Amino acid sequence: MHISWEYPPLVYGGLGRHVHALTVAQAAAGHEVTVITQQHPEAPREHVLEGVQVVREAPTPGQPFVPDYLIPWVTDLDDALAVSAAGQLRTVHPEVVHCHDWMTTRSGISTAALAHVPLIATIHATERGRHQGYLPGHISVTVDSIERLLSQQATRLITCSSAMRSEVVRQFDVSAGKVGVIPNGVDTDVWQTSGPAREEARRRWSRHGPLLVFTGRLEAEKGIFTLLDAMPTVLAEQPTARLIVAGQGGQSDRFDEVIGERGLGEAVLRSGWLPEADLRALIGAADVVVIPSLYEPFGLVALEAMALGAPVVAAATGGLGDIIRTGETGIAVSPGDPGAFAAAVLDVLRDQGAARERAIRASAELRVRYNWRTIAADTVDLYQREIDCFQ
Repeated sequence: MHISWEYPPLVYGGLGRHVHALTVAQAAAGHEVTVITQQHPEAPREHVLEGVQVVREAPTPGQPFVPDYLIPWVTDLDDALAVSAAGQLRTVHPEVVHCHDWMTTRSGISTAALAHVPLIATIHATERGRHQGYLPGHISVTVDSIERLLSQQATRLITCSSAMRSEVVRQFDVSAGKVGVIPNGVDTDVWQTSGPAREEARRRWSRHGPLLVFTGRLEAEKGIFTLLDAMPTVLAEQPTARLIVAGQGGQSDRFDEVIGERGLGEAVLRSGWLPEADLRALIGAADVVVIPSLYEPFGLVALEAMALGAPVVAAATGGLGDIIRTGETGIAVSPGDPGAFAAAVLDVLRDQGAARERAIRASAELRVRYNWRTIAADTVDLYQREIDCFQ
């Protein structure tokens, strides 16, 4: 039984896509999988989706999902998820409960206790990590304390990278032996696009010059302002280059203001969230996908770009350090260094042949190392070890 605050068609970010891909792969391997998540107006309350029993009984909290209401919003949802999961235990008898991030702490702990089974928790990110090691206010302090509670109460933890394991061990006083590292993956059959779709994306988004693409949430931790700082240097050599920013977030308004203040309106366009087919075409058409994150527990967007054959320039931070190796699968640069990012982007644009060779090697590695079938099997193996010890 998985408990997740997001699950398609309700997806806030990478966590929802991760849980969806993992559960579908587990079901395809023959396991009985139930997901407890919040309601969505476009989805049934309970149905089987791609082999997974999805239960959407938990009502979405009535208060707005904004920073000032974050803690009560999550508390209400977590309590509702706990009630929904407890009701399912009348007919569903899981061997393990797997919850995802701090938003499902109460529901995860209570459901595992009621079912008398191990609690596995995936820590997808930490509050301190998102704020470069600091807790800037009472909301962050509360989130950090809940993350600590989950980390210490869970039978076993999973992180998506070795950097995240070190972070969790250091911050939450748990032993390294309690934390398993299992990476994210990408469905290479899904993350494809056609030649005509790429050509249409270039016609739509480029200005007949190099096409740079950023995709993700517009938050400070994603390094979006580092990217804007790098653009004047890129444009000085490549004046027809254009950066397309596919995403939105808490810094969207400030991001737009900075574009205007710096006169980058012709060179930087923000598309907002795009339909997935359009997003795949845009990434596939890119001359370079730029991932300037200051903090990145894993870096799923790097895998998606690799699957589509796009050259990648990324910050050497967190999980991205496991994925992007300079000269082999892309170019990795110091996080927060606009000069280094500009130089790396220009290097890609000057030598597209070498960039494409790196992209080809990255795509080949992707199919072996970041395959969801392998990830699902490794996760189930971890479950089984905990089940055997629990009994």
